Amino acid sequence: MLRDQYLALPRVSDFIDWLASNLDHVSLFAHSYYERRQKVTKTFLNLTDANAQYFWKHKGALGTPSGACLTSSHAALETLCDALQTGINTANDTSTLDASMRVMEWGGVSAGNVRWLTVNAKRLVRTLASTTAALTSGDLANPVLTRELRFNAGMTKIYSLLVNDFIIYDSRVAAALGWIVVKYCQARSLPVLPAELAFPWAPAKEAPNAARPKNRDPSQSPYHFPRLVAGELHAVWNLKASWILAEVLARAPASYFNGTSPIPALRRLEAALFMIGYDLPVEHSAGGAAVHTYDAVGDDWTECYTAAKGKRFHYRIEAGGIRLHDRRFFPTTIINKTLNILREQFGNRSFPLANSATAVRSGKARPGIGRAYFDATAKTGNPPATSALAAVLHELGVLNHQSGSREPWSINASEFADQAEIDVSPLFARVFELNDSL
Repeated sequence: MLRDQYLALPRVSDFIDWLASNLDHVSLFAHSYYERRQKVTKTFLNLTDANAQYFWKHKGALGTPSGACLTSSHAALETLCDALQTGINTANDTSTLDASMRVMEWGGVSAGNVRWLTVNAKRLVRTLASTTAALTSGDLANPVLTRELRFNAGMTKIYSLLVNDFIIYDSRVAAALGWIVVKYCQARSLPVLPAELAFPWAPAKEAPNAARPKNRDPSQSPYHFPRLVAGELHAVWNLKASWILAEVLARAPASYFNGTSPIPALRRLEAALFMIGYDLPVEHSAGGAAVHTYDAVGDDWTECYTAAKGKRFHYRIEAGGIRLHDRRFFPTTIINKTLNILREQFGNRSFPLANSATAVRSGKARPGIGRAYFDATAKTGNPPATSALAAVLHELGVLNHQSGSREPWSINASEFADQAEIDVSPLFARVFELNDSL
């Protein structure tokens, strides 16, 4: 289906008209929730107010300052957009990789994405260029979108910088869109949720067994929204959401969002949805506890790849350490002991993985991660397991990795400069804090 065909569907067009006429409504989209990271109750009178209260704490990018407001975010994204486009236009995989990783850092979604970007660095320009062309084509059935496609909350941020009028479709924006659709359905007294407006939702990324889990499911009986699945489904609904919101703005020329501003109207509207969608009222969920159920590999697991062979696995950070989806577990105490052994042996110098089970257990292995881990576990741990552990620690910024080197690993000294004994607990605490915002 083409863009104009989708927007011309009677129910889609009616929703656009309804939202355009209510975009600046003084109270229809009033909302409030408890924001876990700032530990305050956020109250929004309407979408305009939600845009004005935009908050996303981010690092500066390529010379732009750090900040938390929409102005500083826009400055960072504009700079990153230029860097991405330059990298792609010059077919420079290295600079494209660097810009892509900085986008992930800005969005707080490095985990699960940086490793993939690194593993696929040699074909990154080709991948981003072909997907950008497919998203720009205005065709939901474009062959590139129907093949195996990497598209998730991280990649939507990259493509929002490469495709015109393309929003960031993450779990917060998806939640807010569904929440607005429910209001539309109620206003029109619809018996069921129209399939063409069934924006898929995704749960918040937060610590397992969170005391106050956030609700991102906008379902309210009889309106039931499907779960978001990475890949083609995510890309297709990202397009639909972008097309709808751009058309809403086109049909509301006098709206606040179309007022004079250096920040594009669509980005400002996206920012309002981002703020609204942090946490929906529990009564808006049709599933109750089902809001926080997970798939087989689930949304509380992060995708990762081993450095040497690019083997895919999933992990999550827990209060006591790092757990892999295959049930392996690395306690924080063992991780700390391993790192302190390595720092004592190598200081700031690089070292190998050296995790052959036979060589380590026989005492013939070179000093490296495998042997340090084996010693840290009082010679009970499985040395090959450090392939996954090292990949996770690299993704978290604990270890550095230099591809192609015989001794590619080193401790990120700046992360532990003020620690006499390395302790990753504060870093894990920062992960939990970041997840409270996602």
